[in-house]
Amino acid sequence: MRKTILALTLVLALVLSGCGSLRLASAKAPDVVYSGGDMLRDPAPNCEAYPALTGKLRDAILAQEDIALQGWDTQVVAACLDELMADPGLFWVIGYHLTGSTGSNPTCQITFRWLCDNGSAMYDEMCRKADAILSEAPADDYGKALYLYDWLERNVTYAEAEGFDQSSYAAICSGSAVCGGIADAYAFLLRRGGIEACTVMGSAIQKGETMSHAWNYAILDGAVYAFDLTWDNCDRYDTSGNEYLLHDWFAVTSDEISDTHIPSEDADKITTAANANNYFIHNGYLLTDDSADAVTAIWQQQIGNGTGVLTLRCADESVYDAARLRLFDLSEAPTLLRRLGLASGETVTVNYTTLDLLHTITIFLSPADSSL
Repeated sequence: MRKTILALTLVLALVLSGCGSLRLASAKAPDVVYSGGDMLRDPAPNCEAYPALTGKLRDAILAQEDIALQGWDTQVVAACLDELMADPGLFWVIGYHLTGSTGSNPTCQITFRWLCDNGSAMYDEMCRKADAILSEAPADDYGKALYLYDWLERNVTYAEAEGFDQSSYAAICSGSAVCGGIADAYAFLLRRGGIEACTVMGSAIQKGETMSHAWNYAILDGAVYAFDLTWDNCDRYDTSGNEYLLHDWFAVTSDEISDTHIPSEDADKITTAANANNYFIHNGYLLTDDSADAVTAIWQQQIGNGTGVLTLRCADESVYDAARLRLFDLSEAPTLLRRLGLASGETVTVNYTTLDLLHTITIFLSPADSSL
């Protein structure tokens, strides 16, 4: 499942008088929270408890060979296998059949099911690609997480084909995947870059419809944040072929994501209140005053950043409603674009989208209606 971006197109006359004269709402900025809440669960406690067994199983997976084991309890073997199956890097093993005997010297026979017959070579290819991507990423947690998020937005197209490979490889190396592959790719890149991360499987609600979905949690600077790269990956391009990059769901809290995202497992119902690394708060794009000066001050920071959007998040619902009234109902958006030097002529086409749940407003720029 992916988010559907609905952009409205308005052709508005530029009004140069009265700009900034209307003041409708203001709100106190939320406190910046650097920590608080749960941590990520250990993704592989059984594998860590039984490293010798895990090594044998991993070697068999890398060699794509079935394996027989002696002296291991079948429940322990199954627990380790299930954890390995959830590893976003081991994408080519998609199932197994385990039979075993009990007694003083138990035996296990494991038969694997493979997605492809050259998984190890594909894994090596993905690792080389990941290392090349990471070599360009900033060293700090926030900068690295954002760089990888943007790289996947730019380079991965959401594929909605039935039965399409959901793997991390499909996203990173083939450039096309559904939500499971996109989330696994982000988790794989973050982990390889030294940031603890996991993929969460479950369901998401959009327009009253519940569908299966996948998203991420990751630890930035010691605190857990939620991410939904699929819902930000709009596959929307300007007239020069550059993709618009959205960050509505970059590093949000559990309260902000839990209204629409429901994990399948109780262990993935993580509570986290940290917001310091939220995209809008970290960058100073939080609007607490709907005045024209406040809006343009935020957008001025974003001009030329390469994302192709002017965006902001409102501190509360009253500022959000007032900002939408000012920008669109009262037609001040093109006036503010003109103030920023982004509009020309007597009219300008404004493409925009809003997200009520997170109180975000995004205007899409393109060479057709701006000087960028």
